[in-house]
Order: sequence, then C-alpha cells, then structure tokens
Amino acid sequence: MSINTFVEPLPFSLIENGLAGDKTQFLFKTWRENEGIIVQDSRMTQLSPYLLMTLPTAEPGDVPPLTFVGKHSTFRRFFPQALDPETPRPPTSFLPSVYRQGVADAYQIAMEGEPWFDIQRTGNKLGEGVPDMTLQRLLVKFRTSAGFTRIFCLMTLLEVHSRSYQSDRTHRQLCSQQKSDWHPAYQAVAQPSSVHESVHG
Repeated sequence: MSINTFVEPLPFSLIENGLAGDKTQFLFKTWRENEGIIVQDSRMTQLSPYLLMTLPTAEPGDVPPLTFVGKHSTFRRFFPQALDPETPRPPTSFLPSVYRQGVADAYQIAMEGEPWFDIQRTGNKLGEGVPDMTLQRLLVKFRTSAGFTRIFCLMTLLEVHSRSYQSDRTHRQLCSQQKSDWHPAYQAVAQPSSVHESVHG
C-alpha cells in the first residue's frame, strides 16, 4: 500500500481464499454462514481473546464505545493504560482523534450490517509511545436471537515498522520486532466503558 494511505479497503476474496489468516477467515465465515447471528461455538470462545466488541452506535466521525477487550488484542497490548479500572476516561479516548476519525467510517458500514475489511499503515497516528505499524482489520455485526447486538473487531498486527514515536522523531530507528512479509494479504497490497462482556453476551 502507499505510505501516504492510512486506511485501504481490502477485497473479501483474500479472506475467502485463506490469505488473511485463520482467525479472520473463521470469523468472516461464521458471520456469513450464521447470517450475523451469534451462536454457542467453542471455536468462537477460543477466538474471543483476540477480539474487540463495541456498541452498534457511535457519534459522527468517531469510533463506538468498547464493551469488550480481549486479553490478546492489539488495543490491550498498546493501550493497557486505557483499561485501568481507576481511569475515569472511556477506553477509546486514549486513541488519538486523528486515528479515530480515520477509522470511524468503517464502523458505520458495519453497523448497517455489511462487513468491512481493511489494512492500515498507522504512521504516527496512534501517538507517542506507539510504533508505526501495519494492521489488518475485519469488522462484522453480530446479534443474538433476542436482539443483543455488537460490532466485532478482529485486528491483526502484520508488521511493526519502527520503534515507538518519541518527541524527537529524527532519532527514530527502524526495527523488525514483528516482520510479517510472509502474510499474503499484506503482500497483495504492499506490492500492486465496561469491557467485561463475553462473546455470547
């Protein structure tokens, strides 16, 4: 993807053909086969540590409030302070506004019942202390038969391009903490509040 592009949509065929990783393929397949209805599934329970869940509503130009943050999610990894129970601020407020605005439109699409799949090159948009990364994101809307609705977000870290951004950015050095050139989805583009819910509500 272009280094000037922040969020770039990806074709769902990458998921369907197994080129976006097993977790993403499973979540997308489950959503499609069950027509967006969440069902008891041990495999979904195993996936839950990697998921974020949000409310199905949001302010214009912003991301929806988080209701669940998996223990292995990228949000918990890079913004652990946001989940401090003593913190009075909502967790999403720890994401810089420039990032929230850039990724917000996709949530609106997911809220309407359509899936969304993209790749992101974060640059400095996640703020100081967070590295420049390439992320892959799938958003799907699930509901229970009783009408309980959540947006499921599966964010996959594909590559870390640099160390954390610091005030003096002229001294940033490249590192390869998590080099993922092997990931087919990355290659395909690179080359042409309460957070204690369960997955089943």
